[in-house]
Amino acid sequence: MGTHTDEELMSLVRKQDISAFEELFRRYDQRVLAFFWRLCANRQEAEDGTQETFLRLWKARVRYEPTGKFSTYLFQIAKNHFLHEREKQGRRLDSQQRSAKNPDGGADEPASWDTAHGPMLAGELQAAVVEAVARLPESQRLVYVLTEQEEMSYKQAAEVLNCPVGTVSSRKVEAVRRLRELLQPLRDELLGDGER
Repeated sequence: MGTHTDEELMSLVRKQDISAFEELFRRYDQRVLAFFWRLCANRQEAEDGTQETFLRLWKARVRYEPTGKFSTYLFQIAKNHFLHEREKQGRRLDSQQRSAKNPDGGADEPASWDTAHGPMLAGELQAAVVEAVARLPESQRLVYVLTEQEEMSYKQAAEVLNCPVGTVSSRKVEAVRRLRELLQPLRDELLGDGER
């Protein structure tokens, strides 16, 4: 199975080939988990989102048409699930739940991302960036995660988000501007207030 392309595997999945589905899961489960983690900064939500994405992929297998990259199709499913869940929970409820689970404001990272061996400063920086990304408006957060952290082109991100490339570009510019604002106090603390 390892020699098949994603699209070939998905064609086999359409015929209910479980081993092909398992191979796609092995190829993408960590990327999808990271995608959700970067959007919500909560391990349980990221794991639930990953499971739901692959469940939806299985249910939608008969409708799959290989018109583009499989990864784009998969991340569209993940993005739709994320937005659906956010709509269901509401922003306020989500914020209260995150605060209740993490009263110290720290990030509940997936166990496989072990920062314990890295310098404490690197861990603090990573936590600050994760928190700042989580504070972006959803439209900017999705664009930032897809283009910066998932390393998709603007065109691929536009396909996932079902919007024009120009919209992706402008949201990315706004996301980066907002992240700079959110991280400025930490930068000032590390470099000193006079260093700008």
